[in-house]
Amino acid sequence: MSPESRDENRLFVDGVLRDAGIDLWGAATNVPALPLAPALPAAISLLARLDLRALTRLEQGDLAAYGNEYRRVNALLDAAAGELVAALLERGCEATGTSATVYEPLPPSGNWLAAGVFAHKTAATRAGLGWIGKTGLFVSPEAGPKLRLATVFTDLALPVGIPVTESSCGSCRACLEACPARAGRDISWRAGMARDLLFDAAACEHHMDGLEMSGHKVCGLCVAACPFGRTRSS
Repeated sequence: MSPESRDENRLFVDGVLRDAGIDLWGAATNVPALPLAPALPAAISLLARLDLRALTRLEQGDLAAYGNEYRRVNALLDAAAGELVAALLERGCEATGTSATVYEPLPPSGNWLAAGVFAHKTAATRAGLGWIGKTGLFVSPEAGPKLRLATVFTDLALPVGIPVTESSCGSCRACLEACPARAGRDISWRAGMARDLLFDAAACEHHMDGLEMSGHKVCGLCVAACPFGRTRSS
């Protein structure tokens, strides 16, 4: 397919996603298929920003504000991914979406994977949208970790990003110091690194299990602490 056709396809996807409220996205090659991904050649990574006011309230101790914002943005992503899948199918393409929601997964269907089946961060780094931080967060240069992710897989030919393979966190320790579970290991991420070398997921999960008693099984303190994305640049 010609570069012009790929660019036309990119404009098509961009139009669908902007109408659905998504302003940051990118595509990655899915050949060979990423772990737990369907066998479709492109992975479209969708990023939706969290409202910074909810993160400010979180730092002030308001767990409910962050929990509500987390669910709002997940719902926006799920709806946007669904709209993109529908538009791609109508265009005659194959397409499968993956829910952004972690703790309340949608049931899988013919064109939808249940949440938690695929690591959205993998597609986002492969699409060149950012890197992984010291507490396992995906970090975008524009939005920091103050976002949520979803992924749509398709056979539509698209220009793909240049994969990010190294962290840009440098010597920053803000997320490490904010983490009540002390889950980060102060290691700089590189592509292909085992998660356990970077981040103690069990410690994080144990902390969030405690929060679940209050009805809000999300923490987010590392998200709020990261200096990337503290102000919106666009």
